[in-house]
Amino acid sequence: MNWLFAYDHKFYESDEKVFSKTAFPYETWQRYLTHCDTLTVACRLYPFTKSKQAYSVSSGERVSFTAIPNPSSYAYFMPYNPAIQAMRKAVSQADAVIARLPSQIGFLAVKVARELGKPYAVEVVGDPKETYRLHGSLKAKLYAPVAERTMLKTVAQAPFALYITEKELQTLYPTKGVQVSCSNTELPDFVDDVLIEERKQRDLNQKIVFGMMGSLDSQYKGLDVAIKALARLQTELPPFEFRILGSGVSGKWKQLATESGLKESVIFCGTKPAHEVFDWLPDIDIYLQPSRTEGQGRSVIEAMAMGCPVITSNVGGMKELAETNMRFESENDAELAAIIVKLTENHALYIEQIERNYIKAQQFSKEVLIKKRKNHYQKFMNWIEGQNK
Repeated sequence: MNWLFAYDHKFYESDEKVFSKTAFPYETWQRYLTHCDTLTVACRLYPFTKSKQAYSVSSGERVSFTAIPNPSSYAYFMPYNPAIQAMRKAVSQADAVIARLPSQIGFLAVKVARELGKPYAVEVVGDPKETYRLHGSLKAKLYAPVAERTMLKTVAQAPFALYITEKELQTLYPTKGVQVSCSNTELPDFVDDVLIEERKQRDLNQKIVFGMMGSLDSQYKGLDVAIKALARLQTELPPFEFRILGSGVSGKWKQLATESGLKESVIFCGTKPAHEVFDWLPDIDIYLQPSRTEGQGRSVIEAMAMGCPVITSNVGGMKELAETNMRFESENDAELAAIIVKLTENHALYIEQIERNYIKAQQFSKEVLIKKRKNHYQKFMNWIEGQNK
């Protein structure tokens, strides 16, 4: 049996291998290969023209990739759109479809699967209305309500739906089908107690290292909010650094840091392969995630797993991760600054957050999530077999 996994993620091809910058090392595909013989990934596929240092190998045994041309928001509805034609070919060769949403490729895959009578399931990983609204371009803002309606209809009709949140995305985009809550963030073995105990002994009066992860090209990650909040605290805090891990162009952010008086304090760390993120996080004293929108907040979960106290905006799935007193209203840099002061001045609260986050993150252990996901897709398989009888 061949399954098709459809998503807008960008993959890069070189020397008969396919690479992914984030989220999709080859090991990821095992969650589907447990139930099928082969997996075809329908995606954006480009020639590799960059250094492979920060990329993971995504290709491997029993996994193939097929390129889907980029459908614009208007061409998506055209009957002879090349993306639709490519998707029809891919879906016709598959026995079942897994569509990750929101994504144009995912929406196309569901549309074609229904057209061809193929069984399909969806994975709900974000809110397209907010993503397009915060994209920055007028075209994206105008398309936001269309994307929302498409998402609502697609998820509602799906026979099987996997949500990465406990309640947030389920409320926004409910389904009539079989559903499960199962994060995409599978954590490796948890850090030993040595780091947790070492964190508790840190003296934030000497120096504080703040951290954040996210694409520098994404305005919705809220890097500007974090810089403005820290600029407010230059005279109130001990010496500090703000380290940012992520790809993209840093020019405008460096300019903002300079204008805010933080030129020497804001450090851009570039990118790292997924497994090396856990080598970067132990040096972070307080993790910040001031996003304007988030599906769940993968980086927040990773930081919590390493015992970091985290402060997040009050959006998306992050409302299910950070404690209420560690969340602020999106865009409100003054409120973020106030929480930073509270956390740095109250050592008992700092220790409480270390312990609380480490325990909370254990629900995202690989063992727990593999079992939930396996049970969900086994139900999907049983349903497919029942349909074929």
